[in-house]
Amino acid sequence: MAKRYTKNEVVQRLRKEIERNKPLLMFGSGNGLTAKCAEIGGADLIGIYSTAQFRMQGLPSLLAWLPYCNANEELLNLARQILPVVEQTPLIAGVGAHDVSLDMDRFLDSLKDMGFSGVTNEPFAAMYGPYFLEELEKSGIGFARETALIQKASEKDMATVAWCMSAEQVKEMAKAGADVIGAMIGVTSGGLTGTEKTEDLDDSVDQINAMIEAGLSVNPDIIVLTHGGPLNNVSTAAYSIQHTHAHGYASGSSGERIPTEKAVVEITKQYKDIQI
Repeated sequence: MAKRYTKNEVVQRLRKEIERNKPLLMFGSGNGLTAKCAEIGGADLIGIYSTAQFRMQGLPSLLAWLPYCNANEELLNLARQILPVVEQTPLIAGVGAHDVSLDMDRFLDSLKDMGFSGVTNEPFAAMYGPYFLEELEKSGIGFARETALIQKASEKDMATVAWCMSAEQVKEMAKAGADVIGAMIGVTSGGLTGTEKTEDLDDSVDQINAMIEAGLSVNPDIIVLTHGGPLNNVSTAAYSIQHTHAHGYASGSSGERIPTEKAVVEITKQYKDIQI
C-alpha cells in the first residue's frame, strides 16, 4: 500500500534529486500496471487523475474536460487500482476544484487517509481557452478555485503540484504556496489520440522560460516541471529541461499511452510474423 509523506518530506525528496543533478520525473498513471512499472523505473512522483483513465481506454484525454464523468469520482476509481501496488513513491491526486457541491476540506482529508501525499489541479480550467476561462471566472468556478485548492492542500500539509499555462497563472499559484509548477504547453502531440497541431519546440521553450521567471519572482525555491505540446518523448523532454531552468519533466501520454501503443503494435506484428 502507498506510503504517505508530509509536504516537507516530498519536497526534500525532490531536492535531494536536484542536488544530485538528476532530472525529476512525475509519471501520470492511468492504471495499476503503469504505476507499478513507473515506481520500478524510478519515478519521483506518480500523478493519478481522470485524464489518464481516458487515454488508457484509447480515448482522447480531452474527454476529461467535458461533462461526461465526475473527475473526482474517476480519481477515486483509479486510486483503488493504484494505491495497493505503489509502495514508496509519493502519490499526487488530481482534484477537480470546480465542483461547488464538494466539501473540499473533507475530501482532502479523505485523500490523505487513503495514502495520497499531495494534490494537483486536474482537470484545470486554463485548457478551455481565454473566452470560456473568463466566463468561468465570472461565475466563480474558474482558475481562482484551483489556486484555493492548492492553498488549502498546502495548509493541510500536502505537497502541491500546480498546472499552469501562462506566466500570470504561475505567479498566482506560487503565491498560493505551490511546491511544484507544471509548465503546461498544451495537449501532448503524437500517437493514436494525441493532438496533431502543436507548438514549435523552441517556442515552447520560450513559454516555459517565461513561466519559470514568473515563478522565481515570487518564490526563488519553486520547482518547475515541463509538460505537453511537442514534449512527447525523451529527447524533447530533455531539450525542454536543458534549454530552460526547469528541474524535470511530467510525463502523461508520453510515459504510458504512446509507449504502450508502440509496444503492443510491435509485439502483435512479431507474433503474426511467426512462420508456420
